[in-house]
Amino acid sequence: MNFGSKKVFMYAEPEFEVVSDDEYNHGMSVSESSSDEEEEAAGPSPSASTGPVPPPPPAASKPPKSGFLAGLFGSKPKASSAPTAKPKKFKPRGTKVGKWRNLDECYNTSDRVSNESPQQGKRHRRADTNIISIDFQKIIAPSNMHTGDPVHCSSCDVILSSISKIATKDDKKVWHCEFCGEDNELDIEEEEIPTNSDVTYMLEPAPSTASSGLTGKDESLVIFCVDISGSMSVTSVVPGRINLRGSMARHQSLNTERADQYLPRQRRDVTYVSRLQAVQAAVDHQLEEMIKQHPNRRVALITFNSEVTIIGDGSQTPVTVAGDKLTNADDLRAKGSEIPMPGAISASRGTLGDKLFGLEEGGTTALGPALLIAATMAGNHPGSKVIICTDGKANVGVGRLDEEESMEKEAAFYENIGKDAIEKGVAVSVISIKGTDCKLVHLGKIADMTGGQVNIVDPLKLTQEFSTILADQIIATNVVATCHLHRKLFFFYEETEESKVVRNIGNVTASTEVTFEYGVRCQEKKNPPKNPTISEAEENQQASGGQNETEASGSRQGEEPMQTNTDEPSELPFQLVVKYTDREGATALRVLTQCKEFTYDRREAEKEMDLKVVGVHTAQTSSALALEGQYTEARARGLMNQRLAWRFTNVFDNGRQHQKSYKKMFGKIRSVDHYINSRQQDERRTHGRTYSDSEGSDEEDNDETNENFEARGHSSEPKPTKPKHKSLSKTLKMKKRSEVCSDTGANLLFKMKKGSRALDQDSDED
Repeated sequence: MNFGSKKVFMYAEPEFEVVSDDEYNHGMSVSESSSDEEEEAAGPSPSASTGPVPPPPPAASKPPKSGFLAGLFGSKPKASSAPTAKPKKFKPRGTKVGKWRNLDECYNTSDRVSNESPQQGKRHRRADTNIISIDFQKIIAPSNMHTGDPVHCSSCDVILSSISKIATKDDKKVWHCEFCGEDNELDIEEEEIPTNSDVTYMLEPAPSTASSGLTGKDESLVIFCVDISGSMSVTSVVPGRINLRGSMARHQSLNTERADQYLPRQRRDVTYVSRLQAVQAAVDHQLEEMIKQHPNRRVALITFNSEVTIIGDGSQTPVTVAGDKLTNADDLRAKGSEIPMPGAISASRGTLGDKLFGLEEGGTTALGPALLIAATMAGNHPGSKVIICTDGKANVGVGRLDEEESMEKEAAFYENIGKDAIEKGVAVSVISIKGTDCKLVHLGKIADMTGGQVNIVDPLKLTQEFSTILADQIIATNVVATCHLHRKLFFFYEETEESKVVRNIGNVTASTEVTFEYGVRCQEKKNPPKNPTISEAEENQQASGGQNETEASGSRQGEEPMQTNTDEPSELPFQLVVKYTDREGATALRVLTQCKEFTYDRREAEKEMDLKVVGVHTAQTSSALALEGQYTEARARGLMNQRLAWRFTNVFDNGRQHQKSYKKMFGKIRSVDHYINSRQQDERRTHGRTYSDSEGSDEEDNDETNENFEARGHSSEPKPTKPKHKSLSKTLKMKKRSEVCSDTGANLLFKMKKGSRALDQDSDED
């Protein structure tokens, strides 16, 4: 477990900050000057346009590296003498924003906005460092194997750990739970009590049969699911003359007389490479690399256009699914489960390569049926990968995404495939071709759910993308993470108000990260005390015979009950429980327990900040909320957490050395904020306001957001909320916004949900 700070920040009441209308309309600014230079440094924001991006003119094409062409097409290109034009960057006019960047005022509590203060701009909860991050590369590895079974608290389900205090009462061992305060009688031997804060319980050993796991060798299954519809014949211009392979090469071979077939004024110093040829070259390259590095890996090929063809490893007769069968999900699942396990790539390389280069373009796009067959086939072998490469919307059979009236139903079809893939340990990755529209906002959910990747790729860069996906191996399946907090804390952005949250993560790779954000349960406001000469806490204490009321319900403004009450701990406990199935098929339970100091001084907590934890959480939370249609909350978290990171990197000596990292992280997060901002502006231009009344300039609805926040966990008892009649439901907002979400925008949001992978990447696409 990694934390946003070395110390937990406790508070008596939540604080709020205001985002001015100017700053909200302008969007996130990373540099101090908010000038044109910052816009260039952070990179342009993705366009809000829903239409495809037109390809650049031939003269402006960037020549690919010769090594790429030599490795994939068999010959080096001839140098092109055509000049390349450098695109001009659009410079927005500088706007003065970010008045909160004031070192003298950023920790002035009198400048904060209380819950009762009148609204000035948009009021949002002030960000803090109460964040937990989980790096699964470190978690999925046996550590301190412990004998016996885990012992759970009968009230909160926390597992007995090295920090647990066990007393003897009436010749019985009693564990007073450090999380919820429950007394648990124990019947265990002394050696069964954990002595280490990090222990692993073996729940079920690995099966003895090799077919159940990977047993030391990489025998995983990779299924390439390739679109061969008519649009895959669209070409890209590559400088130089290249010896082609694939369908276009066969067409050119028909010109036996080698006659001049160029059109008037057509360039003769370039080669036109189709999308399918690029896919063929990229897949073939991966096959060659697998023979060298993973000869026992198994590879299957499935293609789709107006029908679905299951080629497998090429050793058997291809199976074709067409007509009405494409609309029957049960038949498609049955067909996928019947396909035998392919042989090792070391034996099937030649045959599969021939089948690959024998593909031709034509027809429509039966993507849904092909994906269902591929996912079902892979589900028979946990740890498998399915890689979809397409350039258009699914428009044949189940899972059609070309009809708006059935979009919601068909989107659920893909989510159900994702749920099944999680249970069976299958990761699905989606690659779409740059300049096309395949409704990535729906299709990408499968990859997001299963631990796969989503990306929009230039056809000539497919080789690199395939390599990245295949290198990110699944290290565990059926992963369930449970995080426990002290009873005085609760989780934000979760469906539960308890101090415990369970995440069904499914498949994890070495790059998988999960973050949690938690808050403090504050005392619910009550009527003024009857005796005005004594405090409310003192009056309650007198009425209850000396019991301190704040001990049960939380802290009050200006008080620090946990510091002054000797019955309260000096530290707060945290526990992470991860259940998973490893690559050999063994099921284990890893338990990590830590205690953290707490402080009521915001400066003290933020001085010990871990900037990377805050940055990753900001990227993941903002993009996840945006994909759910919660645009205002997504932007609020981004803007508030940016202020938090700015304070750390400008106020404290140990933080100033991280200013470069801050600008890189939030320069990328800025692209998310600006994309959402552009969508909101489009909604206002089209409808006069955004889809949600809580977004925009309606102050009354903005108050409701804060009311919901208080009812969420900042009182001892949850309070029901009353939605406005004019507000759209969360489901309807997400539906309306997904209808107009461009593939570029969806790709950005899915990538940012990956956290460090996106923040650390040096992208040349910006």
